[in-house]
Amino acid sequence: MKTMLAYCLCATFLAAIITSGPGAPQTATPPLGMTHPPMELQRNADGSIKRGLRNTVVTGYWSGYAATAAAPYTSASATFQIPRVSNSGSGYSYEDSALWVGIGGYGDSTLIQLGTEQLVTSSGAASYYVWYELYPAATVYLGHTVNPGDIISASLQCTAACSPSSAQTWQLTMTNQTAGWTWTQSVQYQSSMASAEWITEAPWDSSGELPLDDFVQATFDPVFANGANPNLTLSANGIQMSNSWGETSNPSETLGGNVFSTCWGLAPSYTPCTAGSFTTPPRTTVSLSAYPTQISLGEASTLTWSSTNASSCMGGGFTASGTSGTAVVYPTVAISYSVTCTGNDGDVTALATVTVSSPRGHKRN
Repeated sequence: MKTMLAYCLCATFLAAIITSGPGAPQTATPPLGMTHPPMELQRNADGSIKRGLRNTVVTGYWSGYAATAAAPYTSASATFQIPRVSNSGSGYSYEDSALWVGIGGYGDSTLIQLGTEQLVTSSGAASYYVWYELYPAATVYLGHTVNPGDIISASLQCTAACSPSSAQTWQLTMTNQTAGWTWTQSVQYQSSMASAEWITEAPWDSSGELPLDDFVQATFDPVFANGANPNLTLSANGIQMSNSWGETSNPSETLGGNVFSTCWGLAPSYTPCTAGSFTTPPRTTVSLSAYPTQISLGEASTLTWSSTNASSCMGGGFTASGTSGTAVVYPTVAISYSVTCTGNDGDVTALATVTVSSPRGHKRN
């Protein structure tokens, strides 16, 4: 039976969401009080570590891979694609997932990490964020826009005092290969440097572990540690999630030791998972035309718009209802009308201009 958490933060968060249709990227204030804590292993009644499919360790909120054999870890990186998420039906006011790369946290209380977060409300409105965290400090959300389908590269690099006994200097870098932006920042943090990990996670709020939204499949391609292929295997490095909300996340076998996927599922079974590849999400297109494009004052022009892979459209200078349609307008001056449609890759706009001339006068005899 699912453990229901208190709804302590949802009012603040939900008030900030601007909904424009289930599944569409939303504009929202980042969630308050979220955290991405170190891993906790699940144990059997005799205290031994619980093992899952193919000898993977089992946790309540991490899935993916962790490496410890090459410690101390002075760098870790990952490239992954942001999944489009939907509500899994947990009954909670919002569900969450995070994809990240980190150092520490696998068996100790230090964890430095950065990645993306995908949050969806019970109504199906989804929001996507980028962030970093120096645990136990609060999550820091970055002012960059991301969308499902974007390919993200994230890395941590120790640049000074690179010893577990010192407060190290770390260079954090995140690049959105799809949108073309890069963010970087230098921070101070004392890490155990004992592990490197590449994780799909169910984050926490102040009440506890959140339900995991349905991300279907998330792919990491490739991952590196200390500048090299970590040569990961399921039996030595795999982490499987089975949470208190009855949801699972199952890592695939790796390809070449550094490419893998995680797959969402419902307990008690685990969704079979094989390493996937990045996909090209369907792009949003929109067109807008006016007929006629030249009118006399007092005459009408008909605007016609259509779109593909859009969840909603909004007119500029007229009211657009639905993702396609027509509207009759009576401009009094030359004007450029617009229609903006929202889809997988954000907002796309099309324009159409109508010019207006004064009516002709009558000839005198």
